[in-house]
Amino acid sequence: MKFTMTTFLLLLSLVFVVPAHAQPASPAFQDINASFAKEAILELASQGIISGVNPEEFGPEQNIKRGDFAVLLAKVLGIQPLEPEQPTFSDVPSELPGAGYVEALAQLGIMSGAGDGRLGADDPVLRQDVAVMLFRSLPDQSEAESLAGSYLDERQISPYAQAGVGYVTRKGWMRGSEDFFFPLQELTRAEAAVLANQLLSMRRGQALTAIPVVSSRKLELKTGETQKIEPETASIPLAFTPVCGVDNPSVVALSTDGTNIAGKQQGTATVTVNAGLNSYPLVTSVYASQAINIIGSGSAVNSQPVEELASGAAYRVEQLAPDLGFQETEYKSYSGPVEGLTYQGQAWTGFLRQQGRDITVDLKTRQAVSSISLEFLQDAGSGIGLPSYLKAAVSSDGKSWYHLGQVSHNVDPADTVVQSKNLTLSFAPVITRYIKLSFPVNNWVFARQLSVRGGGCADNPAVLAPADNTGLSGVGFLNVPDMKNILLVYTGGNGDDGTWNSKDFQSMVAYQDANGVTGGRMFDTMLFLPYSDVPCTSEGWTAYLEDLFAQGKQLSALDEAVGRLNAISSLSGREKVILTLPYPEPKQNHFGWIQEDGLQLNFSGSAGKWGTRNRLAAVQWFYESLIGRWKQAGLNNLELAGMYWYSESMDQTVNGETELVQDTARLVRDDGLEFFWIPYHGSHGYEDWSSYGFTRVFLQPNFYTVDSPPEERMDRTTDLARRYNLGMELECDGNILYNRYYYDLFYSQLNSAYQLGLDRDITLAWYAGSKALVKAAASSSPQVRAIYDDIYRWVSGTYVPPTGTETGEGAADIVSVLVTTDNNSLSTK
Repeated sequence: MKFTMTTFLLLLSLVFVVPAHAQPASPAFQDINASFAKEAILELASQGIISGVNPEEFGPEQNIKRGDFAVLLAKVLGIQPLEPEQPTFSDVPSELPGAGYVEALAQLGIMSGAGDGRLGADDPVLRQDVAVMLFRSLPDQSEAESLAGSYLDERQISPYAQAGVGYVTRKGWMRGSEDFFFPLQELTRAEAAVLANQLLSMRRGQALTAIPVVSSRKLELKTGETQKIEPETASIPLAFTPVCGVDNPSVVALSTDGTNIAGKQQGTATVTVNAGLNSYPLVTSVYASQAINIIGSGSAVNSQPVEELASGAAYRVEQLAPDLGFQETEYKSYSGPVEGLTYQGQAWTGFLRQQGRDITVDLKTRQAVSSISLEFLQDAGSGIGLPSYLKAAVSSDGKSWYHLGQVSHNVDPADTVVQSKNLTLSFAPVITRYIKLSFPVNNWVFARQLSVRGGGCADNPAVLAPADNTGLSGVGFLNVPDMKNILLVYTGGNGDDGTWNSKDFQSMVAYQDANGVTGGRMFDTMLFLPYSDVPCTSEGWTAYLEDLFAQGKQLSALDEAVGRLNAISSLSGREKVILTLPYPEPKQNHFGWIQEDGLQLNFSGSAGKWGTRNRLAAVQWFYESLIGRWKQAGLNNLELAGMYWYSESMDQTVNGETELVQDTARLVRDDGLEFFWIPYHGSHGYEDWSSYGFTRVFLQPNFYTVDSPPEERMDRTTDLARRYNLGMELECDGNILYNRYYYDLFYSQLNSAYQLGLDRDITLAWYAGSKALVKAAASSSPQVRAIYDDIYRWVSGTYVPPTGTETGEGAADIVSVLVTTDNNSLSTK
């Protein structure tokens, strides 16, 4: 049997496997299409909060039982289960599914029994009892709860339920119909779903504002000194349980419930205070004290849980943007100890790109957990960085998840000091079986010593924010009106290959057949950008600008070609143009002057905070020069569509990088222009591109490479593009003109793109090296010429992949060449 690395990676994923509960399957209920509760049912089911009476039926008109409603109410409010030694109700034994939620509601005084020590779990729940439970769950005493003639059937409402009915009426959660509340009517499953979805939406809103002010705070402690952490949380009913994290447990200690902090030794630590979905950093400095260190075995702060729960657990690691190529490199290079992440030794496990990781831990049974930690390494010189945060969520059943909290740190990504951080969360005991740890991965992240500690029991139920299990739903591809195909045009060097004349552009703006007859439009947009060897100096940037606006070539040549084509009525129209802002290299310490009486600009760290300011000053100077030259050039057949950011990733190791891009975006967008970006596959930033100020983003699949690309690379990139509303780049270069391998690779990419639907409803950018398509159009070889013809068929919507191996077969002028690589750039000899 042939045993491939892909097969091995698939087998490896089973070593530390947990059941696949992390993502509830889409429900296929056949009886809800006509129900008023359809949307609510689907939303709750997608979150793992509600299920049907069987896999195919929800039973919307059936009555909901008291026990089932208790579980539903607890889940949407974020109330975590309890497991007391003895059950509170005789008809709700501890082994019954959902019993923990009933116990939690009973402990909080939200739900009481039906008499004789019973809950009446299998009895239908009455509408007036639902009102009472909501009133007890989320009491709001701002107004007296009075019915005051609200309903014609008020006399049927039991005295104990009147305040509750008045409360839910005022809130608009339950109103009845035609002036009747129907207090003794049994609640249906459809009505319960609509009500629960309203409550879920409300709780999510409360979770987003649980801490009104999330700015950083400071705290000073002496060694041995203890202080209580009192988060400044919003005043809401059923407040969320505070959870605290620390990045340096050797400097400060957190109490087992996370509410007290003590100084252990001199140093600085960042404590992250969480409530709901909010958090803020508490930068804590510990100073030496002459007093006797009070932290000892009897201290509440130091009495951490002693039982390690992770050692017997299973876990699964999932990539947020899976890529088999990165996975293979990751496995071969830093796969970690054979015992896995829970091994408490010194070996590290490496994680390479793929956006981030979710590590789902299965403790096998529900247990009381009160501490979670994972250690990370920073070695900037080796390309290893600390993740900016570690987030944790918990689930009793692996279906409905709740945000526990996050812990962050204050280490500069560019700090060259080799160091590690043990990111630790401490909190009041939470009953759970599943724990999900999440962290971003920009390049390499190294982790070790995953720890989950706890044991014993929880005295009170934790209240946590419901997490969104659905993740980012597919919002569709980027589809820019009147901009379907963008050609990347490299200038500013490389001799004739970097010098475009009007004849070169004519075959790119409009199709020219083998006899020189003009056909339809081809690329509707040209993106001008410099070669990578254009110097990052004021002289280099100025020379690029002068070349760009020189007469008879580049922009001028494009304007001439479009003007000539405008004489053909079917082709008339202005060509859109995107211009590039060169990247101010952060290591440049001698950029030059941007004004005659100015100072030399230094972008590097040696300039301190001025390095970042100087980088922005240089970008602003170039941008204003570029806009000025454009306005003066008189390019009447061209339309300036926007600016392109040259760097292909958001480098988190560079101080002020995010702010630089955001400030640049303001310059561009204030002039009413679009801001374009084309990051490479596996880079950082495309998943939250709008936060940087970009308006149009395209993702490179990097399928066209020297090493054989992973077969699923196009599929994965397409999935990411659809998820994050991106366009995509299709790629080739001059090698397709001479080398059969790259010729076939290009068609493999193109045909895969066709099968994935990229020939419609998406805007594409086309990387073609240095005039590769111009040369293909002029080629006397039918097979090479076919490249140009097929791209025109693609652009015009008529491309169909050939059957078998027709494409390129018998290409007489595909000759062997020596292909060399330099930083993933291709060249021929």
